[in-house]
Amino acid sequence: MTLVVIKLGNTVYNGDKEDEGYELLRFLNTIMYPHKDDFMSTVSEYIDFSDNDILREEVIRVSSIEQIKYEGMREELTKELTEEITAELTEEITAELTEELTRRGIQVLILNNLAEKIPRERTLITLQMYYNLTEEKAKYYYEKFTSEEQNIISV
Repeated sequence: MTLVVIKLGNTVYNGDKEDEGYELLRFLNTIMYPHKDDFMSTVSEYIDFSDNDILREEVIRVSSIEQIKYEGMREELTKELTEEITAELTEEITAELTEELTRRGIQVLILNNLAEKIPRERTLITLQMYYNLTEEKAKYYYEKFTSEEQNIISV
C-alpha cells in the first residue's frame, strides 16, 4: 500500500479510481473539506440518506457550518494580509518620502548658501551637522547640486 499524507488546508486528494484505497481516501477527503461545493453529492455516494432524513439534515447543517467557518477564515486571512501589505507599503513609501524630502532639503540649503555667497566649507559643515552626513557625502551633494545649478544657469 502507498503511504498517503492527508493535510488539512487547501490541498485536495485528486487520486484516480485505479489507485489503491481510492474510495476511502476520497471519502476522507470529502469529510475533511465539507465546505467544498460537491460535498453533499460526494457524501451521498457513500451514505444512504433515503431512510434517514434526520441524518441528511445533520450532514447539511455540518456542511453549512463548515462553509461559514471556511468563509470566515478566508475573510480573516484576507484582512490580515491586507493589513500586512498596507503596513509594508506605508513603511516603504514613508522611507522614500523621507529620503526625497531630505534630498530636497539638502539641495535648498546648498543653493541658498550659494546664493548668499556662504563659503563652501561652511556649507559642508552645516550639511554634516544638520543632516548627519559624512564629509564625503556632504561634498558629493554639494558638487551635485552646484553643478546642476551651473547647468541651469548656462542653458
